[in-house]
Amino acid sequence: MGSAERGLVRLGLRYAVWLRFVVIAVASGASLVLENERKPGWAIFIVLALNAWNAWYAARMSRSAARWPVAVDVLVMCAICLTQVWTTPTAPSPEGTSWVRVAAAITVVAYPWQLGAGALGAATAAITAAHLAGTALSLPEHWLTAAPIHLWMFMEAGLSWGLYLLVRRGARTADQIVARGERLRRRSAVAEARRTDEREHLAALHDTASATLLMVGAGVVAERQTWLAEQAKRDLEVIRGRSEVSGGEADLVGMLRETITRTPLRVRLTAPDELVVPAVEAVALCHGTREALTNVVRHAGVDRADVAVAPHGDSVIVEVVDAGRGFDPDRISGHRYGVTGSLVERMRRTGGSAEVISSPGGGTRVRMTCPLGAAEDAGGDADIIATKFLQGMQWAVVVMNLVILCLLDLPKLLTNLDGYRSAPTQFLAFAGFLAVTLVVLVSLRRQRPIGRWRWPLLALVFALSAAGTASVQPEHLLGFAHWSEGDAGWTVALLLLDCRVPTFALTLIAHYVMTFAQVGFAGNAAISFSDAVNATVLILSYQTAIGLIAAVLRGLAVSSARAAREEEQLRTAEEVARQLHQDRKNRYADLEGTTVPLLDGLGSGALDPGDVSVRRRCSVEAAKMRRLFAEDASTPDPLLHELRACIELAERQGVSVRFAEYGKRPAIPREVRRRLTEPAVTALATATGTVRVTVAGSGDTITVSLVAAAVEPVLAEPRSDGDVVTSTVVDGGRIWIEAKWSRPT
Repeated sequence: MGSAERGLVRLGLRYAVWLRFVVIAVASGASLVLENERKPGWAIFIVLALNAWNAWYAARMSRSAARWPVAVDVLVMCAICLTQVWTTPTAPSPEGTSWVRVAAAITVVAYPWQLGAGALGAATAAITAAHLAGTALSLPEHWLTAAPIHLWMFMEAGLSWGLYLLVRRGARTADQIVARGERLRRRSAVAEARRTDEREHLAALHDTASATLLMVGAGVVAERQTWLAEQAKRDLEVIRGRSEVSGGEADLVGMLRETITRTPLRVRLTAPDELVVPAVEAVALCHGTREALTNVVRHAGVDRADVAVAPHGDSVIVEVVDAGRGFDPDRISGHRYGVTGSLVERMRRTGGSAEVISSPGGGTRVRMTCPLGAAEDAGGDADIIATKFLQGMQWAVVVMNLVILCLLDLPKLLTNLDGYRSAPTQFLAFAGFLAVTLVVLVSLRRQRPIGRWRWPLLALVFALSAAGTASVQPEHLLGFAHWSEGDAGWTVALLLLDCRVPTFALTLIAHYVMTFAQVGFAGNAAISFSDAVNATVLILSYQTAIGLIAAVLRGLAVSSARAAREEEQLRTAEEVARQLHQDRKNRYADLEGTTVPLLDGLGSGALDPGDVSVRRRCSVEAAKMRRLFAEDASTPDPLLHELRACIELAERQGVSVRFAEYGKRPAIPREVRRRLTEPAVTALATATGTVRVTVAGSGDTITVSLVAAAVEPVLAEPRSDGDVVTSTVVDGGRIWIEAKWSRPT
């Protein structure tokens, strides 16, 4: 069961047993006050014992759905039905409703929330048989006259069972709709988490391994240094996917202090002693600060920087400032990853922003703003569940009203025509109630609320009820002939199900007050005052309970939606964790044979950053990472975008690159692009002087070629990598490399 159905079953059971307790307590208590029982002593004892049992039973069933108390309860109610010879009035009316009848009826009405269909039928049969037997003992001359109304208990149990099924079906439908939404959200969340994790992984590589290898390859670090070894070790931890934070909150200032100690710069930190923020935001700000400081080391030409931290309303701002050579942000190419991919995109993923303010010779200021997290709203699911709950209740009351009108009230009307002053008025009232019910039925089928028609229809129901009561002979009022007395209330309830409880209850009570006022003015009735009280308590409590449950279900919808969202978040978190674990393993495997050995050697001191071959290897790996950072399927031409990013890196290292492209090229998968561009990327990383790069397309073929001074001896041999063929020609101190891909036939 989903959260809405589980909540409905628990709540329905609780309300069913306590409603029964209240109704029996009121009816039996009123009987002791208003009637003269045949055996007053026994009647008092039986009433007190029954109410004590009901109180215990309600408390027990509210906590546990055990079966044995229900079996005992059936026996108790059967015994109570057999005591009518002691507990009924001394002068009972065959058309009256004793408190025992009320107790038996409300019991079978409450049982659907506790029993299955078979057990409900058996329990209803046992209690009905016991009630008929008790009535025969109490009214031997009238029991056959009263038998039809007592047998109506079977129909009451069936109607209650139908109510239970329809409302539960509404809850199940709501769960199914919410579950479909959850699956879509979960798939979307997993996909977004994977994309975000990949972007964060690339940003982390850019800030750590790529920056370290690039500095070594560019000769910024010419000898073994302690901070370089420590940085290489930390870079390995990033590549291995060590989790830096699992959630909750963290001290941003403390984390920034640790970040600052990992840079060779002299950094002045201006910040409060402690600033606790959500951990996800703290990690994003620390990573952004690390990238900004790395850029100072690589580009600013100074050995110091300032970092300032300050809360600002519901956000926190971190600034990194240096007085270095600066640059013109407008002239930064879109193929560059650092500012856009590592800073701006990272902050954007947390809902924040990053701004870089710089000018040539004027230093650089990086300002990162990050809002604090907000709770997720589950209102949409709550609306879905509440709507389905209401529709289930409306369908149930429509069915109940139709059954009562057609199977109970119509036979009463047809068999008591001599009890009316105007039979046509009675048929008009019946037709009016039926028409109003059908109007609601049509609106349900079309899924259109009755809206502004509610109050005109309600006024019509009141008018028809008043006319029906006025056309009943005084001596038949509140008797079998007066079928509209309580049953008109079901049509009233049907029109008010989505209203607030006070509106529902006051309108329903107003209908009964109007009816009893008409009976009072008539000065006569078919039953005694106590019988009228018992009958009204039974019907009014059931109708009021319907409205109360409808209102409670609206509140249950919110808690059910919250529970469903929590379950969804748990399942999503588990799926995200599984997918990210696999993705990180795959990414580590991609770097394990290339980047990892270099960082491991730099961290352990086995590799000398001043060695030319080490610097060359670091340059190659940094260039491959640069191409990795540039991968973006959303760009118009990903192949050129990735190549241009690597060309810019080579140009920053002093290589002069001439680039040309022509022809029409087909779209190719990312893995093919990687294999196709790898020879050129490797050559660009180790080339000197002037390099010419050409990209040509012809139908289903793409060729990437490069001409440069001889670079890597390993490239001198032709090789084939799947459907990409690489050939190399060395001629007079220059090297020509060509990688060609053709669409498979």
